[in-house]
Amino acid sequence: MTIDYMKTLLHELDAWKDAGRTAEFWWRDDDAAEPSVELDRLIRLSDRFGVPCGLATVPALAGEPLRKGLSHASHIWILQHGYAHKNRAKSGGGAWELGAHRPKSEVLEELRQGMGKLTQLFKGRFVPVLVPPWNRIDPELFPYLPVMGYRGLSTSYKKGRPNPSVELRVADAHCDVLHWKDKPAVRFSGTEKCVKLLVNHLRDKRTGEADASEPTCLLTHHMVMDNDAWEFVEALFGATSDHPAAAWITPAEIWPPKA
Repeated sequence: MTIDYMKTLLHELDAWKDAGRTAEFWWRDDDAAEPSVELDRLIRLSDRFGVPCGLATVPALAGEPLRKGLSHASHIWILQHGYAHKNRAKSGGGAWELGAHRPKSEVLEELRQGMGKLTQLFKGRFVPVLVPPWNRIDPELFPYLPVMGYRGLSTSYKKGRPNPSVELRVADAHCDVLHWKDKPAVRFSGTEKCVKLLVNHLRDKRTGEADASEPTCLLTHHMVMDNDAWEFVEALFGATSDHPAAAWITPAEIWPPKA
């Protein structure tokens, strides 16, 4: 069944090939904090297919063990996943760390500390891109981020999303492989749904309904993925790795240093 659904994706990629264009993808994985068996599995998958991964890392929880654990992971890049991944919101309204529930100065100071820690730990492998926990951020913070040195922002894709500024490039997640609504029983959201999300964004880019320069993002959470989710990711990498119109790009290519 996975192969049948993948044919839909390959047909869309064929349309890109016929148009003489390349469909760019990128991989984001959230909630990294320390070495684990699951993280090792992610690294092996990345190495096997040569697919780079933007590892959204929680600064307050990361340290020397994670740095050492990633020292030989040649395809892994580090992004900043908020600061402590703590819910600062009052009851109701969903979880927020980067919301209007605290003074902006407090939120921004935590982000500054987090950026400094990840820069020190990972040096050139750290790409200063903010991935807000729970994909939520108060738009009032947007103007401060480029001044602090952030090059980009990555949340969950919505067609009507706010536009921060030209100095802060947005590359959102278009396909989350997990179904979260029945927590704590997080599970794979299904091949059909995942392929549909990927194909819809690719088609929108190809037909001018979406920003053609934004790469299509696969989102994973290595610590809570079931085996079905891992198998889908493996099948996706296998299906796209040999297609001439598909390219998996690095976070450093999406958010290069300013000249």
